[in-house]
Amino acid sequence: MNKLLILPLVLITAACGGNDEVASGTFDDGDGNEGSYSVRGDDENSETVIKSDEGEVRISTGSKASADLPMGIAIYPDADVQSSISGLDGQSSGAMVVLKIDASQNDVIDFYRAQLKSKGIDIKTEVKAGDMQMIGGEGKNGEGVNISVTTDPSGGVNAMIIGGSGK
Repeated sequence: MNKLLILPLVLITAACGGNDEVASGTFDDGDGNEGSYSVRGDDENSETVIKSDEGEVRISTGSKASADLPMGIAIYPDADVQSSISGLDGQSSGAMVVLKIDASQNDVIDFYRAQLKSKGIDIKTEVKAGDMQMIGGEGKNGEGVNISVTTDPSGGVNAMIIGGSGK
Protein backbone atom coordinates (compact mmCIF):
# COMPACT_ATOMS: atom_id res chain seq x y z
CA MET A 1 0.00 0.00 0.00
CA ASN A 2 2.88 2.41 0.68
CA LYS A 3 3.94 2.31 -2.97
CA LEU A 4 0.45 3.48 -3.87
CA LEU A 5 1.07 6.81 -2.15
CA ILE A 6 3.52 7.92 -4.88
CA LEU A 7 1.07 7.19 -7.68
CA PRO A 8 -1.50 9.88 -6.71
CA LEU A 9 0.94 12.69 -7.50
CA VAL A 10 1.45 11.32 -10.99
CA LEU A 11 -2.26 10.82 -11.50
CA ILE A 12 -3.26 14.26 -10.25
CA THR A 13 -0.78 15.78 -12.68
CA ALA A 14 -2.32 13.70 -15.46
CA ALA A 15 -5.76 15.01 -14.54
CA CYS A 16 -4.90 18.64 -15.29
CA GLY A 17 -6.88 19.91 -18.23
CA GLY A 18 -10.57 20.03 -19.06
CA ASN A 19 -13.32 19.63 -16.49
CA ASP A 20 -14.41 16.21 -17.75
CA GLU A 21 -11.02 14.70 -18.53
CA VAL A 22 -10.78 11.11 -17.29
CA ALA A 23 -7.70 8.95 -17.01
CA SER A 24 -7.82 5.32 -15.94
CA GLY A 25 -5.85 2.17 -16.19
CA THR A 26 -4.01 -0.56 -14.37
CA PHE A 27 -0.55 -0.76 -12.87
CA ASP A 28 1.99 -3.20 -11.45
CA ASP A 29 3.84 -2.02 -8.33
CA GLY A 30 7.06 -3.86 -9.26
CA ASP A 31 6.49 -6.59 -6.69
CA GLY A 32 3.92 -8.46 -8.78
CA ASN A 33 0.90 -6.74 -7.22
CA GLU A 34 -1.60 -5.20 -9.60
CA GLY A 35 -4.12 -2.44 -9.15
CA SER A 36 -6.23 0.09 -10.96
CA TYR A 37 -6.62 3.85 -10.93
CA SER A 38 -9.05 6.44 -12.18
CA VAL A 39 -8.80 10.23 -12.28
CA ARG A 40 -11.70 12.60 -12.88
CA GLY A 41 -11.87 16.36 -12.86
CA ASP A 42 -9.54 19.31 -13.29
CA ASP A 43 -7.07 21.41 -11.27
CA GLU A 44 -9.75 22.66 -8.88
CA ASN A 45 -12.18 19.73 -8.63
CA SER A 46 -10.69 16.27 -8.91
CA GLU A 47 -11.00 12.76 -7.59
CA THR A 48 -8.33 10.07 -7.84
CA VAL A 49 -9.15 6.50 -6.81
CA ILE A 50 -6.45 3.85 -6.50
CA LYS A 51 -7.43 0.24 -5.77
CA SER A 52 -5.42 -2.90 -5.20
CA ASP A 53 -5.80 -6.18 -3.36
CA GLU A 54 -4.33 -4.39 -0.33
CA GLY A 55 -6.96 -1.63 -0.18
CA GLU A 56 -8.17 1.62 -1.65
CA VAL A 57 -6.99 5.23 -1.54
CA ARG A 58 -9.27 8.12 -2.54
CA ILE A 59 -7.95 11.68 -2.99
CA SER A 60 -10.43 14.49 -3.67
CA THR A 61 -10.26 18.26 -4.05
CA GLY A 62 -12.77 21.07 -4.54
CA SER A 63 -16.38 20.08 -5.11
CA LYS A 64 -15.41 16.41 -5.36
CA ALA A 65 -13.94 16.37 -1.83
CA SER A 66 -15.95 14.38 0.64
CA ALA A 67 -16.38 15.28 4.26
CA ASP A 68 -16.33 11.72 5.59
CA LEU A 69 -14.41 11.50 8.82
CA PRO A 70 -13.69 8.45 10.93
CA MET A 71 -15.46 7.77 14.20
CA GLY A 72 -18.50 9.83 13.25
CA ILE A 73 -16.77 13.15 13.86
CA ALA A 74 -18.75 16.02 12.33
CA ILE A 75 -17.52 18.74 10.02
CA TYR A 76 -17.61 22.20 11.62
CA PRO A 77 -20.88 23.98 10.66
CA ASP A 78 -20.60 25.96 7.40
CA ALA A 79 -16.97 24.87 6.88
CA ASP A 80 -15.70 24.81 3.31
CA VAL A 81 -14.08 21.43 2.55
CA GLN A 82 -10.86 22.17 0.67
CA SER A 83 -9.56 18.63 0.14
CA SER A 84 -9.77 15.14 1.53
CA ILE A 85 -7.98 11.83 1.36
CA SER A 86 -9.18 8.51 2.69
CA GLY A 87 -7.80 5.02 2.68
CA LEU A 88 -8.96 1.56 3.61
CA ASP A 89 -7.23 -1.78 3.77
CA GLY A 90 -8.06 -5.07 5.43
CA GLN A 91 -6.74 -3.91 8.80
CA SER A 92 -7.40 -0.19 9.13
CA SER A 93 -8.97 2.94 7.71
CA GLY A 94 -8.18 6.61 7.89
CA ALA A 95 -9.01 10.00 6.50
CA MET A 96 -7.71 13.53 6.34
CA VAL A 97 -9.90 16.54 5.61
CA VAL A 98 -8.73 20.13 5.17
CA LEU A 99 -11.28 22.84 5.96
CA LYS A 100 -11.53 26.62 5.59
CA ILE A 101 -13.70 28.01 8.41
CA ASP A 102 -14.97 31.52 9.12
CA ALA A 103 -14.52 31.27 12.91
CA SER A 104 -11.91 31.75 15.60
CA GLN A 105 -9.34 29.13 16.55
CA ASN A 106 -10.85 28.83 20.02
CA ASP A 107 -14.37 28.28 18.64
CA VAL A 108 -13.14 25.53 16.31
CA ILE A 109 -11.02 23.81 18.98
CA ASP A 110 -13.92 23.99 21.47
CA PHE A 111 -16.27 22.47 18.88
CA TYR A 112 -13.93 19.55 18.23
CA ARG A 113 -13.12 19.09 21.92
CA ALA A 114 -16.88 18.57 22.46
CA GLN A 115 -17.03 16.25 19.41
CA LEU A 116 -14.22 14.06 20.75
CA LYS A 117 -15.76 13.92 24.23
CA SER A 118 -19.17 12.93 22.79
CA LYS A 119 -17.52 10.06 20.87
CA GLY A 120 -15.69 8.76 23.95
CA ILE A 121 -12.31 9.87 22.66
CA ASP A 122 -9.92 10.97 25.40
CA ILE A 123 -7.81 14.02 24.59
CA LYS A 124 -4.18 13.02 25.12
CA THR A 125 -2.38 15.94 23.44
CA GLU A 126 -2.90 19.70 23.45
CA VAL A 127 -0.50 22.11 21.78
CA LYS A 128 -0.68 25.87 21.34
CA ALA A 129 2.21 27.47 19.46
CA GLY A 130 2.11 30.80 17.67
CA ASP A 131 -0.92 30.88 15.38
CA MET A 132 -1.59 27.13 15.68
CA GLN A 133 -3.62 25.05 18.12
CA MET A 134 -3.85 21.25 18.05
CA ILE A 135 -5.67 18.59 20.02
CA GLY A 136 -5.24 14.87 19.65
CA GLY A 137 -7.11 11.97 21.15
CA GLU A 138 -7.46 8.23 21.32
CA GLY A 139 -10.58 6.10 21.58
CA LYS A 140 -11.06 2.92 23.58
CA ASN A 141 -10.58 0.73 20.49
CA GLY A 142 -7.35 2.38 19.36
CA GLU A 143 -8.93 5.00 17.12
CA GLY A 144 -6.86 8.14 16.88
CA VAL A 145 -7.55 11.69 15.77
CA ASN A 146 -5.56 14.93 15.51
CA ILE A 147 -7.13 18.30 14.80
CA SER A 148 -4.91 21.28 14.04
CA VAL A 149 -6.18 24.80 13.46
CA THR A 150 -4.13 27.69 12.08
CA THR A 151 -5.01 31.32 11.48
CA ASP A 152 -5.61 32.13 7.81
CA PRO A 153 -4.10 35.50 6.78
CA SER A 154 -7.21 36.23 4.70
CA GLY A 155 -9.50 35.71 7.72
CA GLY A 156 -10.91 32.78 9.61
CA VAL A 157 -8.92 29.60 10.11
CA ASN A 158 -7.74 26.50 8.29
CA ALA A 159 -8.30 23.17 10.02
CA MET A 160 -6.80 19.78 9.26
CA ILE A 161 -8.46 16.71 10.74
CA ILE A 162 -6.65 13.40 10.57
CA GLY A 163 -8.22 10.28 12.01
CA GLY A 164 -8.02 6.56 11.72
CA SER A 165 -8.86 3.26 13.26
CA GLY A 166 -7.68 -0.32 13.17
CA LYS A 167 -9.95 -3.31 12.86
